[in-house]
Amino acid sequence: MAAAAYARIASDLRGKISSRDIKPGGHLPTELELRDQYHASRNTVLDAIKMLKDEGLVETRPGQGWFATVRIVPFVNSIDWEDSAAIAEATARGRKPQAAAPDVSRKAAPPEVADRLRVPVGTQMVVRRQEWFLDDMPWKLQTIWCPVARADEGAHRLLVAADIAEGVGTYLYTALHLSPAGDSFYFLPRKPYLEEIQFFGFPGESDAPYVIELFRTASASAGSGPHPLYVVVGVYAGDRNRFESFRSMPASGPQLLPARPADADQRPSGLGARAWRVEPE
Repeated sequence: MAAAAYARIASDLRGKISSRDIKPGGHLPTELELRDQYHASRNTVLDAIKMLKDEGLVETRPGQGWFATVRIVPFVNSIDWEDSAAIAEATARGRKPQAAAPDVSRKAAPPEVADRLRVPVGTQMVVRRQEWFLDDMPWKLQTIWCPVARADEGAHRLLVAADIAEGVGTYLYTALHLSPAGDSFYFLPRKPYLEEIQFFGFPGESDAPYVIELFRTASASAGSGPHPLYVVVGVYAGDRNRFESFRSMPASGPQLLPARPADADQRPSGLGARAWRVEPE
């Protein structure tokens, strides 16, 4: 016996979701588009969607339409990874990491970046911004801030809109003949901004999970001691990311740094910022 029309439509859409032609969190065609595509009645299309919803493959977002359900498998990130290490580790775990080509620009350093790099507010920066994906799902938004002076000193690839495969840190230390002098980390769980809601595919501003903003300030050895070299700001979706560190710590633990009062009003209720510094081994 031939399958009912709604079952055939459901089967076709199921296949597209399974093959990721319709990606997790992706928008399904509208009711009218499905009716035209399958030459089906309204009731037939709605029955097909109901079948997929019952299977947990499709969800309705009021006022937006039908979407492929996001099935989240949290990923454990190390705060120590450069891009190349993150890609290698994700691949080794059977995941599929991807990064869009970086958008490279020059901007004046805002206060929160200038403070971490110990430069005047407004200092010209090379800004490298990238969107990262894991298994076709948005993974993180990453922005690297580095003074333009470092490019003038010989780190010319900073200005090129292409991946730096070995990682920006490794490249800078090599190109500028510098030695690593430790990193400082600052975590800020907070509510997502509109751009982040759209990128991560959160259902809406009122229902959006929190994001984790991680500032990593990398320092290099200088005659007067460690000097900040660049800042990486990663924004991670809180519903699909976890964090750990593989660095060995001294018996006394990492050197804790005070959370910055300027950030206090950005913290969601019940979530606190954490900061610390780790010296190189």
